[in-house]
Amino acid sequence: MMIVQLHLYITNVLCISNSKHLRILIPLVPLWITGALCVKDIPLSQIVALVGNPTYLPCDISTSHDGDSVLLVLWYREDLGTPVYSVDARDRDFEIAEKWSDDAVFSNRANFMPDRKPAELGIDNVKEEDAGLYRCRVDFQIGQTRNSKVNLTVIVPPHKIQILDDAGVLQNPFVGPYSEGETLQLFCDVYGGKPTPSVVWYQNNEIKSNQTENLHYNDGEKRVRSEIKISNLRRGDVGSQVTCVATNNNKSIPLQASIQVDMNFGPLDVKIVAANQPLSAGRRYDLMCKTSGSRPQATVTWWRNGQRLESFKESTSNDGNTTTSILSFMATKADAGKHLSCRAENPTIGSGPIEDGWTLEIRYVPETQIQLGASLNPGAIREGTDVYFDCLIKAEPAVYKVEWRHQGKTLHHNVGLGIIISNQSLVLQGVDRKSAGNYTCVAYNGEGDGESSPFYLNVMFAPTCEPNQTRVHGVAKQEKANISCQVDANPPEVQFRWTFNNSAESIDVAAGHIARAGTLSIVSYTPMTELDYGTLLCWATNHVGSQRVPCVYHIIAAGRPDMVHNCTTSNTSTNSFSVRCTEGFNGGLQQSFLLEVRESNSQDLHANLSSPVPRFSVTDLESGALYQACIYAYNDKGRSEAMVVQAGTLRLPEKQLTSESDRPQQHIKLTPMLSVMIGVVAALVIVAIVVMIVLRIQHSTVENDGKSHTEVYAKANKSVSIQRELRLRDGNSLLTDEKHSGSPFRKLDSAGEFCDSDDKNPDIIPQQISGDEPSDYLRKRRLISTIETSPSRNLLDHPAVVAISGQSNYVGYCTIRNGMPLHDLSNLTAKHKTFQPIVSEVYGSGVCTLPRQYWPNAEGVQSMTMSPPVLYTGLGMVSHATPSTVLLPKDAEPRAPAQCCLQSQQEAITSTPLVLSKRESSV
Repeated sequence: MMIVQLHLYITNVLCISNSKHLRILIPLVPLWITGALCVKDIPLSQIVALVGNPTYLPCDISTSHDGDSVLLVLWYREDLGTPVYSVDARDRDFEIAEKWSDDAVFSNRANFMPDRKPAELGIDNVKEEDAGLYRCRVDFQIGQTRNSKVNLTVIVPPHKIQILDDAGVLQNPFVGPYSEGETLQLFCDVYGGKPTPSVVWYQNNEIKSNQTENLHYNDGEKRVRSEIKISNLRRGDVGSQVTCVATNNNKSIPLQASIQVDMNFGPLDVKIVAANQPLSAGRRYDLMCKTSGSRPQATVTWWRNGQRLESFKESTSNDGNTTTSILSFMATKADAGKHLSCRAENPTIGSGPIEDGWTLEIRYVPETQIQLGASLNPGAIREGTDVYFDCLIKAEPAVYKVEWRHQGKTLHHNVGLGIIISNQSLVLQGVDRKSAGNYTCVAYNGEGDGESSPFYLNVMFAPTCEPNQTRVHGVAKQEKANISCQVDANPPEVQFRWTFNNSAESIDVAAGHIARAGTLSIVSYTPMTELDYGTLLCWATNHVGSQRVPCVYHIIAAGRPDMVHNCTTSNTSTNSFSVRCTEGFNGGLQQSFLLEVRESNSQDLHANLSSPVPRFSVTDLESGALYQACIYAYNDKGRSEAMVVQAGTLRLPEKQLTSESDRPQQHIKLTPMLSVMIGVVAALVIVAIVVMIVLRIQHSTVENDGKSHTEVYAKANKSVSIQRELRLRDGNSLLTDEKHSGSPFRKLDSAGEFCDSDDKNPDIIPQQISGDEPSDYLRKRRLISTIETSPSRNLLDHPAVVAISGQSNYVGYCTIRNGMPLHDLSNLTAKHKTFQPIVSEVYGSGVCTLPRQYWPNAEGVQSMTMSPPVLYTGLGMVSHATPSTVLLPKDAEPRAPAQCCLQSQQEAITSTPLVLSKRESSV
């Protein structure tokens, strides 16, 4: 009857709540009541768990009947009347049984694990309220219902621990500081914990106390306090660690708190390292003072005669026991006899300082001062005046040597040069401008040498011209040039005067063309005519006097530079070489240099370099090739002729491999007999060579004597007959000698006469020269000895130089600075009808050269110049031997357009033809 009423009650509750879980539990209520009436001798298990950790409650679900299975598993807590967890396998397999957990108890923290032996109910993150007695009921399909109990004990460790001093102040991580002999008293408060924790005190891992005092409740929170006392603290207690440990189980880590004992001590000692030593003035010392035994570190101070010094640094050892102070001390002469001390004290304990020190002994280098003689005025010393100095010295220890210096160089006693050194005095007799400058005296003692402050001796003198100035200025007509004049004068307040001088007159330059800046004067000069080229003279004057010798500057007509010479190659490798030349006259202007490197056969350009000096380094070339290096000098007026240098690169090394078996194996043993034979053969060879050299020298001497007598006899018996002949062929034919095709004139033989073949040649028109014409002609022809290459020269504009019948294949001549006057050239032309200075279209621009040969631009033949030219001895010229030859039309071969140093017809019009001989230049 009771069961029916309970069933009806639950059904009513189900209708009201509509709970899913109650639908499951309603059919189980009768079974639960029946099982409760049958419970007896239920096994009990004890489980201990820590708060926050997982735990597992066992429940045996095994069966001993075949074909039996678990239908239902229910978990109950004794303080609750309803199940807290269930596993329902009715009408389904146990593997997919429906699991349910009470949200008010475990919620999702519980999970039943049937695979374990025995099966367990796992609970995650155990809480303090989960503690209690749990019962597991298992219903089988065949077997009898089984019950088991589990007592879950939940341990709550303490959650807070603090260490307080005797005043109740929280201490962490240090306590103190305490002084020696004082008593240390501490309290340890532990909060929370179930069951009640126990407290133990440790000092440096040694148990000091394990007594727990009364329990106190503060705001409902459980607290446990423990006390420790350490009497008569000593230096050994400093830094010791005092630890309070609280625990209530053996599963969790004990709760603990630690502090260190801090104590204060005064310094035990203080000492200055390496004291009582003499110090040198002017030298910086690092004085060290050490003190130990103080806690905290001692305060170290330095004192000098009661005055505190500040320039020091402190450092402490790793254990904090030793303090080191380093004073950076600069000793001076004034510190001699003063007391230097180091003090150490600990102001926190109130004890007095301790001190160490010594009396200073100072040594210093000599202090010198130079003084001019009392009777001399330093502002009125001129060249020729006698000057003397005195050196005043203070030193400790005494000096052993005194030295005098001028501009840093030591002066030595020399009466002949007017330098007299006596003890600590210096006498200079008859000073000049070289004597001006800084004078010092140096005194030496054991500490070093002391040099005085420099005394500047000012020697006044009249202006003189500064060296290394530009003396030659190349200026074109109507071109403005600024000529600067720099003088050396003391005092530098100078006045300048300029004059212009040529062969006709001397003129003072107007003040309007002169500018002055200190000792520099600049005159603006513009030559308008030939007479404006000459010499500018510059004078300067100050209150000492006037300049005796003026500064001379030559104004010349600007022209192209001379070609370089003395060219050599060096540093030749497989892909590079270097070229170095000597520069020629710059034509009166700043010149630079150009290098063109071409392959000898193809004339391909491989390098094009420029440099302010005639030194070049060519790289990135082909190995084993031959090159032509053409070096030019150029300025604003044009480019010089080229200097051609043949250069080549080295070939790459060849690799030759020979097997060891193919190499001849020679074993030559040097015996005494073989050595003697080698020596005899070598002696015979040397004797033979000496005999051949002696015979050759004697033979050469005999030939030279015979040749000399022959020449003297020929000169005494033959008169020199100078004839000149020209062979004029068709309009475009070459002007050449019948016998020597490389010259436009016939050469004289060694006796001064023509060859017989020339006399018999019908193409030669003889020209008789009567009277003094030959000697006059030779005299004037010798004047034409150098080349004037400047295009500005107007020789071709002279009436005497005219083109003949419009032909373009004749030879023209022109003079230079020291050449033949134009009127003489006209006279010579009038006297010798066959000698006509001819100017062709090629030279219409005013360019003139030595005799040159020209061919028309026939197919495959270009206009050539002589490279280098041949100067004929018959006309007073010099012939230079050269491997180069003049190309005749029948010998001419086509060349590449970029042929180095061979100019085309257009180049011949715009620039001076290449003449590879050194030109003379005069100013």
